[in-house]
Amino acid sequence: MSFLTKSFDALLRACAWIAAAIFGATALAITLNVILRNTAGTTIFGLLDVVEYGLLAATFLAAPWVLAKNAHVTVDLVTAALPTATARPLARLTALIGFAVSAVFLWYAVEAALASAARGSMIRTSFVVPEWWALSAAPLGFALICLEFLRQAIHPPLGARSGGL
Repeated sequence: MSFLTKSFDALLRACAWIAAAIFGATALAITLNVILRNTAGTTIFGLLDVVEYGLLAATFLAAPWVLAKNAHVTVDLVTAALPTATARPLARLTALIGFAVSAVFLWYAVEAALASAARGSMIRTSFVVPEWWALSAAPLGFALICLEFLRQAIHPPLGARSGGL
């Protein structure tokens, strides 16, 4: 395995761990918020906003890792029955289609984040933050997804799903 592959895998793992930490912190914070509301009659200020943007970031951080592990939902009734000589080119084709679709999403995500930054748009909820902060998760996630689809176009994942962090 090359240095570049190991580095990319380490980056995807780091993103997955960050996403897992966000999901875990969200679960703990919501639990604490419910306990505080029921026992002290108060809540954690701004928690709903933090959770909302945390879930957005965690989703885009985890998605490339899920794709790399081939742990996403697939319908492979046809491709599972195909011989490897047919399944491999089909897997390459679907990876290239996935790359093309993700590249379009990446383009628009970058465009939206840059436009927001240029306008100086702010999100005004419990906190006031630049809108591009929230929008920056999508370009990062889609860029990593594009790279993973390219990797899968070169080396298609066939057979059993891999797992674990």
